[in-house]
Parts: sequence; structure tokens; C-alpha cells
Amino acid sequence: MKKYLILRLFLGLIFIYASIGKIIHPEKFVQVLINYHLFPDISLNLIAIIIPWLEFFTGLSILTGIFLEGGLIWSNILLVAFFLAIFINFLRGLNIECGCFDLNANPSSKYTMMWYIIRDMVLLLISLYLTWCYIIKDERRER
Repeated sequence: MKKYLILRLFLGLIFIYASIGKIIHPEKFVQVLINYHLFPDISLNLIAIIIPWLEFFTGLSILTGIFLEGGLIWSNILLVAFFLAIFINFLRGLNIECGCFDLNANPSSKYTMMWYIIRDMVLLLISLYLTWCYIIKDERRER
């Protein structure tokens, strides 16, 4: 499975990098979450604490290969959730800063929103491909 190592390193580092600012500044991440208009106010602080750590440990798992299957499953769940959150706001006509790597809560342009959607789709495709390679393909081989 060494031929997939570059994709694993890339995806793992993306998750870890995305988590750092949110872990260090959860109060800024709460402001980004408020702009999404998707979550009840009472849940925002909890989400702002849990999501960055999920991202961090998901990235660490994918990067190191420890609990790789779980890390890949979580990466798919997180990326689908991120994609849907951005896509819903795009359909609503809201131009938000996604908070993925930058905790700037300023509105972004329509083209930036399209970039977020395309980027999340590409990351999800990489994650699904790695899931296929490491989990589904391996299960078929064992039968």
C-alpha cells in the first residue's frame, strides 16, 4: 500500500493543518460557525471544541496509519459534513468564510464559495479513494 502513501500524507496533513488554528482559537471558530446559520446557539461552543480535535486525530490517524480505517471513515464523515455546510450556504446565497484554514469571519465572494465546494469535493474524492484502497479492497482480498 506504499503507492497510496503520498495521498495519505497529503490528506492527513490537510486535516492536521486545518485543526491547529481552531484548537488554539476556539472563540474565533465559534464566530465562523455562527455565520453558517446551521447550528443552535447552545451547541456552538461544543462544536467549536469537538470538531478541531476530531480533525486533528483524524489527520494523525491517516498520517501515521494507526487506526487508519477509523481515520478514513471519520475523514469521509467530516468532509461530507463540511461540503454540505458550505453547499447549503451557497444555495442560500450566503457568502461565508468557511473557517477551514483561516478563522477570518468576513464574507467571501461567490467565486470563493465555488472554490470551497470544489476543494471539498476533491478532498472527499481522495478520502473515498483511500477508503476504497485500504478498507474495501482489503476486505475483498481476505474473502
